[in-house]
Amino acid sequence: MFGHFYNESLRKLTIAFGSLFDEIYVTKKNSDGSENSKIQVPIQYASKEKFLRRLEEQSGISDNTKIQISLPRLSFELGSINYDPTRHLNKINTRVKRTDGSDPMFSFQEVPYNVSFSLFCYTRNMDENLQIIEQILPYFSPEFTVTLNLNGIEKTLDVPIVLTDVAMQEQYEGNFLDRRIIASTFNFVCKTRVYGEIKSQTPIVSSTISLVNEFPSGATQDIFNEGATGSTTDYGE
Repeated sequence: MFGHFYNESLRKLTIAFGSLFDEIYVTKKNSDGSENSKIQVPIQYASKEKFLRRLEEQSGISDNTKIQISLPRLSFELGSINYDPTRHLNKINTRVKRTDGSDPMFSFQEVPYNVSFSLFCYTRNMDENLQIIEQILPYFSPEFTVTLNLNGIEKTLDVPIVLTDVAMQEQYEGNFLDRRIIASTFNFVCKTRVYGEIKSQTPIVSSTISLVNEFPSGATQDIFNEGATGSTTDYGE
């Protein structure tokens, strides 16, 4: 029943989500308001706990001590994958793709799923954190739709990405030697579809039709004309 196939639907969705936030910048200004520097915020796939652990490590250049992560920084991770019954369609529907010179390809109806992502923002001060937040929020009201190519049959699929909530965290407890950490968490839900196996379909080049000129024993043509108006012809047996 379960053969191997891999459409990379979830992988493509994860890459597309991360690419939405790869051109976020943070600027620093002089006392007169002029721009001093402009930094592109790097982003990578990692959990929030991993980043916080790295930020709390002591910096150094020895082999036994890792260098602290430079800030600002963005990371994101894939969360839960939940079936969405509100977008369910007939599962026996098929999608067919025909290409000249090759057999038609088909797959059964894709399955709707809600995939959750979390985006984490780490900065050294509050101003940098607010700059990043203001570059994200205007595009989600509360959703932003991206068009993806998730398999070989349906080349374009519009996937709404919904921003559900934003939370800020500032770690200020501890002694004066502890590093200050300001982090924001953005939670998203992607309303996507997961595709099944794509199969090849041999085209129908001929057909055979058998016609039987016989009636059941004791029956007449009147049985087959039941409900029809006008006269009928009785052919007998």
